[in-house]
Amino acid sequence: MLYITGDTHGDYDRFEDKAVRRLKQGDVLVVCGDFGFVWDGGKREQKILKKLGKKKYTILFVPGSGDNYDLLREYPEETVYGAPARRIEQGVYQLLTGQFYDIDGKRLLAFGGGESMDQDIIGRELFCDQLPTKAELDVFCQQHAGEKTDLVVSYEPPYAIASFLDLEAKADSYYGLYLDTISRQIEFKQWFFGKHHVDKRVTPRYMGVFEKVVPYR
Repeated sequence: MLYITGDTHGDYDRFEDKAVRRLKQGDVLVVCGDFGFVWDGGKREQKILKKLGKKKYTILFVPGSGDNYDLLREYPEETVYGAPARRIEQGVYQLLTGQFYDIDGKRLLAFGGGESMDQDIIGRELFCDQLPTKAELDVFCQQHAGEKTDLVVSYEPPYAIASFLDLEAKADSYYGLYLDTISRQIEFKQWFFGKHHVDKRVTPRYMGVFEKVVPYR
């Protein structure tokens, strides 16, 4: 079965929660951004990733604004659930933006990346390439207009949803505005996003996720 949750921020205790421990062999847990376990590449981090890879369920994630994109690019790509993904460990994969995955009889569209105000110690914005380019998003819209999917998982919500919630919505946020466009150009049943740390159904089709583990049936 397919389950959705929000940002884990490198907190292993999230995977010790009762709701997560109930997951069974063959289940899939999708994290909507800020996975946080690929950050410094150190021994402690690698040890935790190996523990995650030994879970009886599969862990998938889209990156948010709190993941190390430079490190993520070092992991190998392989095909899982019918589309390319980065294998972090056996059983732990990064879903790639704009890819459709067939999981447990459901079709999932992934949109990673997110805008952040974080800066490093020299005042330079962290991971300036953590967002898809406008050109990449244009190509997606051209190639997939009218396409159908069961669910969309992302870190950022479409701008209209963030604006409705008044959650740091910015009219100059090109990614949020593009997600608005994509939401109108594809057919989908549910959209889950993790950026704003809320467990809240905004409309019948949009849901913010954080600590809850939401089954998708």
